[in-house]
Amino acid sequence: FAIMQLFSGAISDAYDRRTVLLFGLGVYAVGSTLAALSTSLEFFMFTRVVQGVGYAFVNPVLVAILSEIAGPERQGTSMGYFGSSTTAGASVGPLLGGAFADIDWRLAFLAVTVLAAAMFFAVWSAFKGEGRGAGKVSADAVRRSLLMAFKDRHIMRISGAGFLAFMAFAGVISFVSEHLETGPLAMSPEEIGIALSISGMVGIFFAPLAGRMVDRRGPRCCAAVGFSLGALAAFAMQGADSYYAFIGLLVLSGMGGSFVWSSLLTMTVAVPARMKGTSSSVFNSLRFLGFALSPIALAPLYLSWGFDQVMLTCACLGLAGLVLAAVPRFQRAQG
Repeated sequence: FAIMQLFSGAISDAYDRRTVLLFGLGVYAVGSTLAALSTSLEFFMFTRVVQGVGYAFVNPVLVAILSEIAGPERQGTSMGYFGSSTTAGASVGPLLGGAFADIDWRLAFLAVTVLAAAMFFAVWSAFKGEGRGAGKVSADAVRRSLLMAFKDRHIMRISGAGFLAFMAFAGVISFVSEHLETGPLAMSPEEIGIALSISGMVGIFFAPLAGRMVDRRGPRCCAAVGFSLGALAAFAMQGADSYYAFIGLLVLSGMGGSFVWSSLLTMTVAVPARMKGTSSSVFNSLRFLGFALSPIALAPLYLSWGFDQVMLTCACLGLAGLVLAAVPRFQRAQG
């Protein structure tokens, strides 16, 4: 999912966002159907790859389309609502999946197939004419777009900040869960689930407010607020000694994440229209790569030095992301 996102937005810049989005939803629906029909672990894992490829052609293109529909005055607000909806999906999805799995695990993937098909037809009718490119695409055109993005300091700074942010936030969620279960508090899975769900709920309701603040105060200022809140929460978790202290700090972390993603997504699409998809691709690819690598990179630190060192590292990652996101964008002199 992380790797394939690198190409989908660039393809949508050269071709047609609506068509690329429909392709991604179609592949995702096929992968979900095949997952429900799996008869072996190997084939099931293959279908998960198909799903990852399919949705990689959805996420960055949605960001570019939203930016074009919202216009320059409502970029932050639109990205705030986008963040709220994705957080809601990530929070509700596992609950519904678990409910279906109590009956038959295949029902979860069939339900996803139905949702993907419904999205396919909604996009087919709602986004006609939105974000159309030249209608032609080639490997050389995609390569040129990606090279332009990699050479753009603004895009790479924001993408780097997204990578660090997701490493920090994913690290906090992963290892707080582990610490609450195996540490001195010895919480039950239900109690841990409630604590993490509250953090997610904060993101659902707070992200639109954060998005409006981005439009009013500017994305760089709001990104600084978000990274600071996230780093503060991670740092303070070293001294947390009660269940409710962890809940409070997870709420603070969720608020910080709302500011961070609304701001970074807004800065990501603050590029010429012909580069919006490519910029979204690079940003989303790197930030989800950070999400994927975070538990792998931080697990040895946790095993060797413990929970406090991981939280301190996550706080430092957040501060490093703040530095990247707060660097002013230098404009090239126009000749």
